[in-house]
Amino acid sequence: MPTFVHEIMLNDVAVLAPRTTLREAAARMSRSGRGLLVIADAERIHGLVTMRRLILGAEAAAQGYPIHGIGDLASSRFILAREDEQLMQLAPRMVRAGVRRAVVVDEDGRVSGVVTTQEFARAERRRWRRLHAVELSSEGSFPASDPPSWTGTVAG
Repeated sequence: MPTFVHEIMLNDVAVLAPRTTLREAAARMSRSGRGLLVIADAERIHGLVTMRRLILGAEAAAQGYPIHGIGDLASSRFILAREDEQLMQLAPRMVRAGVRRAVVVDEDGRVSGVVTTQEFARAERRRWRRLHAVELSSEGSFPASDPPSWTGTVAG
């Protein structure tokens, strides 16, 4: 059964305009509980800002480097994904592009979430746990040498 992007994406990532101040960006990142921001305006998606990049940008601004807004820190190392795209299609695209993040857009082209390699790992871990649980439950159902009583046969 295929898994789709919308099933594993982070959908509560803050989307900010490029001219948003670093202070406001830090506050929004904190409120979202994610160490990631999407920088976008009405025309396009400018990039992503991680917590590390935000901290380094704040340090640069404190040292006098001209940072006019969070957009100055945005990384363009991402690809776009659709909500209805299968993970089996997205994963190879991310590998080929050499990126660890995909910005997810809805059918209108608006940002609806982000998929990171960490979400892939979490999804795989959940899948493995479900498979392992099924394996354990079927393993203990009856021993191979003891057929169920409804078969009418006797072991031995």
